[in-house]
Amino acid sequence: MELSDELYDQIVSKLEQGDQYAEAGEYNKAIEKYESALNLVPLQKENWEVSLHIYTAMADSYFNLGNYQQANNNYEQALKCPDGLGNGYVWLGLGETYYELENMDKAKDALMSAYMLEGKEIFEDEDDKYFSLIQDSIG
Repeated sequence: MELSDELYDQIVSKLEQGDQYAEAGEYNKAIEKYESALNLVPLQKENWEVSLHIYTAMADSYFNLGNYQQANNNYEQALKCPDGLGNGYVWLGLGETYYELENMDKAKDALMSAYMLEGKEIFEDEDDKYFSLIQDSIG
């Protein structure tokens, strides 16, 4: 199943507008654009590849606003999308939100998944506290 070119272009356009707001630090405006992109995606949103990008971008914006529960919900949705489970960045974000929500067991599992998929490099631009959580578990 594929989206029509026209619909895909509309979705990507909203996604790109959201990214521009996010890069400018205007996360609430970014989330509005991401939500309008997601609203264009046909139902069973997690069946569409483009949803992975939308949920991840939304999660990042919520994370930057300090709304860790909403960020967590969106990373969880991203995992259900095509290629979601194999995406180390999604696992990293999920782990960081669990950490901030003080659910250390789930944080550890998710961060370990990110590490297994991507190696230590994925933690390079992140706060050291996240890698520290799994450091002892790495052979």
